[in-house]
Amino acid sequence: MTFFSAQTGKAAVLRWHWILLLSLLSILPFLFVRVPPLVDVPGHIGRFAVQLAPAENILHRYFVFTWRPTLNLGADLIVQALHPLLGPVAAMWLVCAAVPALTVLGLLAVTRRLNPGGAAALPFALLFVYNDSFLWGFVNYALSAALSLCSWALWMALARRPAVRALVFALFAPALFLGHGEGGALLLLWVAAWEAERIGRWWQPRGLAALAARLWPFLFVAVPVLLSAGGEKGGKTVWDFPGKIDALFNMLRDQNMAFDLASLGAAFAVLLFGWLRGARLACGGRLAVWASFALFLAAPYQLSGTANVDARLIAPAMMLALAFQNWSGVHRRPRAWVAAAGVLLLMLRFGVTTASFVGYGQRYQRELQALDHLARGSRVLNLTLADCGARAWRNPRTTHLANLVTLERDAWVNAHWAVKSVHLLESRLAPPGFTTDPSQLVSPADCVGTTGAGRGRHTIAQVLPTLPLERIDYLWLIDVQLPPGRADPRLTLVWHAGKSAIYVVRPEPRT
Repeated sequence: MTFFSAQTGKAAVLRWHWILLLSLLSILPFLFVRVPPLVDVPGHIGRFAVQLAPAENILHRYFVFTWRPTLNLGADLIVQALHPLLGPVAAMWLVCAAVPALTVLGLLAVTRRLNPGGAAALPFALLFVYNDSFLWGFVNYALSAALSLCSWALWMALARRPAVRALVFALFAPALFLGHGEGGALLLLWVAAWEAERIGRWWQPRGLAALAARLWPFLFVAVPVLLSAGGEKGGKTVWDFPGKIDALFNMLRDQNMAFDLASLGAAFAVLLFGWLRGARLACGGRLAVWASFALFLAAPYQLSGTANVDARLIAPAMMLALAFQNWSGVHRRPRAWVAAAGVLLLMLRFGVTTASFVGYGQRYQRELQALDHLARGSRVLNLTLADCGARAWRNPRTTHLANLVTLERDAWVNAHWAVKSVHLLESRLAPPGFTTDPSQLVSPADCVGTTGAGRGRHTIAQVLPTLPLERIDYLWLIDVQLPPGRADPRLTLVWHAGKSAIYVVRPEPRT
């Protein structure tokens, strides 16, 4: 396959058969794993265990799960529907694997419509499909953002059938917001930007009226927004403008800092080189790109308890900027070199990501051997190592691995989320200081202090005297060891592998 068709000068990759093939190929890393190795995903699966547990299950002694409208229900609703056929793990696997496939499908579909003959930088845009936020496991957001790309393409395709389009989006847009409010907001942003660019002088009263007339189907998104606003309140809203610089550098954070930063630098270099050569943003996509970057700059770091709100927005903005940069007026040779370099870098990064999934899958299998040593219905306190600085660039993705004990052993664990404004789970069992995430995280000695988000870092030696051993049955350590000579006499080792271990808690003998 050549990237551009010699006859038309258009990107051959934007033919529908190539779009569908690339969408399917994008899920290749997931074919090698059972549990998707995205940081937060085991935590979601653990929560699904409570969500799906029958009334007589012991989990209801430990947790409360209450359905209520929030703008964060995408995977929860899908797993609820699919679990009778697939079970929660396979259903979540399907949700996660769908994200890159739908992202590629949506990105190529909107590029096919807005920049079919000038998308030389498209391979660089595809680098951002496996972006930092997705690898962190922000699955509800990533799924909604991917569906927003596909929906934007559909909105443009139905431009000549306004009645059909209005009906489709009056129904679908509220569902998208229910899946995840931030991801759904991207659809409204992109559609509004495209329509505004078509109208021209949209900021004038007549232009605003015309824009409102075209966007009226989105009025129905007020239904899920208002319903969620009447629910539980909780969590702070915080802006962290210096943190946005970190978000920029972290966009392609994955396995190797040098390689990831070099890849990011290459993407920015392509944008600059293209601009110097006369490549400008394609008509119809310019305002959407600038609006996406503006939203990233304006968004808070934390919104009602949900963190990394702004960081999630930067990768879609970069994808659109690279996909919509129109190279059709640039000389054929540099355009071909940019496309070829992008394809090679994309293949290399995709190979690294696939190999990393294989490695994570094997690591998960080793760590989850601990489950064989945990009794059903028990109370498990987990401590997991969380590194800092450059050492933490490659995330071991075990932060919430212990949550799987809730699924596999109907057990309580302290690593679940329970922000009332976001999550549907609450822990009945509440040992002081060790009830929910991030109480499971401990750090090396040189990481002790306070994070930029205000969370304190402590070593295992510091937290060990405060562990509520009288209220738990097991201590599960992942990638961290008890300090020499500091073991509590109530702890008896029953399993270990590498730096991970299971200790059963024996009651203190009475005197």
